[in-house]
Amino acid sequence: MPKKTQKKPVKGKIRWVNVGIVCALAVLVGVGSFLLFSRGDEEIPIEPLPPDIEYVIVSFHFPTVNFDGWEQETRQIELSNEDVMIRAVVSELASGPRRADLAPSFPLGLRVLWIEYSEAASRVDISFFDEFNELSSSERIRLIGSMVYTLTGLEFVRDLQFFVGEGRYSPVFGEQNALRNRGNTSLGGDIPEPTLTQFVLYFPDEQMMDLIAETRYIHIDELIAERYEFLVEALMQGPRDEGLSPAFITIPTLNRASRSADMVFVDFAPDFITGFTGGTTAEEMMIFSLVNTLTELSGVRAVQILIDGQPVTYEMQGAFHMNLSQPIERNEYLILTNED
Repeated sequence: MPKKTQKKPVKGKIRWVNVGIVCALAVLVGVGSFLLFSRGDEEIPIEPLPPDIEYVIVSFHFPTVNFDGWEQETRQIELSNEDVMIRAVVSELASGPRRADLAPSFPLGLRVLWIEYSEAASRVDISFFDEFNELSSSERIRLIGSMVYTLTGLEFVRDLQFFVGEGRYSPVFGEQNALRNRGNTSLGGDIPEPTLTQFVLYFPDEQMMDLIAETRYIHIDELIAERYEFLVEALMQGPRDEGLSPAFITIPTLNRASRSADMVFVDFAPDFITGFTGGTTAEEMMIFSLVNTLTELSGVRAVQILIDGQPVTYEMQGAFHMNLSQPIERNEYLILTNED
């Protein structure tokens, strides 16, 4: 780092709603947008900042074009308060590499919803729009690794925490492993392959009499530690095996799913209730497909259904006959086993 007299950082907070707006540091060359990335086949020359501007040197970490390793690009970032510097670094990272032998770490179209910096904790919290959920395991590995190693190159950043959506209901890595840093984030010569994990989903049979387990083997890695939304969405998409019926007659809007202690909270939009058109049998099959699927996970005892973050009241129940206001426990009686 050039020996410059640093200005005292200012404690602050960043909140981005439209991250397609280019940051106010217009003197930076090649500042990227979070909506689109562009890079030519030729290496873009680095144009130094004017000599009267104080700056720091930041190492940006990008995967190689074959995704078989990582390389660093150094760039000049204008010295300012922490919030502005973090914004500038993330914008540069989103713009992609300048070298032709490196690949972007930000997937095309991925947007950042908000960023907040905690001076006391030396932590950067970052939330992505919902398209983060559509990324493959390898894309998540490259994105998170690149962001962790690049941002912790700033002397005032020690940890990062990642979210999806507006709130802080469910960190990407789960509550117990939420903080990411160079000590628990891999960035080696090879991009690791995700492991194959077994999940069990329960769907009604064709007669809508019993629930039958459907086993799926899915590539999943540590970046999908919060698996609850993933399982609910897979359940709503319907079965793959023959002889099974969809658990959901109509597909409601899932806000989020998160876990606290031994219970999973599944938060739907109001169309979960208003859009339901089935009878008592369809209701029972849907609810216990959901509950029995989530209670297959170790340590999960019950499922609480919420509507826009609030418990279901009697007045909200609509056509439902079951009591949705209380946590619902597993129903083994409905499961059809091989011995039945």
